[in-house]
Amino acid sequence: MKSINMTKLFVASSLILTPSILMAAEPNVPTAPPYIVLSDNLDEPNGYGFCIDTYGKGHSELLQTHTCKPKPEEGSPRDHSGHDVRFEYNSETNQIQSYAFEGLCMQGLLATGKSELALLECSDAKHQGFVYSEEDQTFRLKADTSYCLAITTETQKAGPWVKRPLELAQCDEVEPKLMKWTVVPM
Repeated sequence: MKSINMTKLFVASSLILTPSILMAAEPNVPTAPPYIVLSDNLDEPNGYGFCIDTYGKGHSELLQTHTCKPKPEEGSPRDHSGHDVRFEYNSETNQIQSYAFEGLCMQGLLATGKSELALLECSDAKHQGFVYSEEDQTFRLKADTSYCLAITTETQKAGPWVKRPLELAQCDEVEPKLMKWTVVPM
């Protein structure tokens, strides 16, 4: 009798804990490296994950996250719109650089209560420096490490895909799953 009750308790506790474990799924990214993807797939419906991306199709001065895109046709030019989700982290310069648009880097734009991330000419601007920690998988603004690169909680439709706004937020005010990134080099 006791073993039956213990079995019921085990099964019941497994059913309670399982949904939270299943929600932390790694994305199955179809994008060719290099790319930077949120470590948790969250609610991206294809299972492809959220990659750093230019806003809109192709080149843009604003950044967001977007469904990681399938590889374009072999031989597509580097600036093909399918490559706009390809970014790489340069640990020597602490910059997040666009693969598709050479010479352009992510730069934080901060104002009281608001932040944007832009794609601007790579320079020594203080808000182009990001420190990546493999330990906690965060990108912190080098000029003020209390700010982390994060995505918002709102998923939006983007044609056949989805997107989420990208922001710099106080690290201690963001859910960890919204600011943990996986860096896949070339």
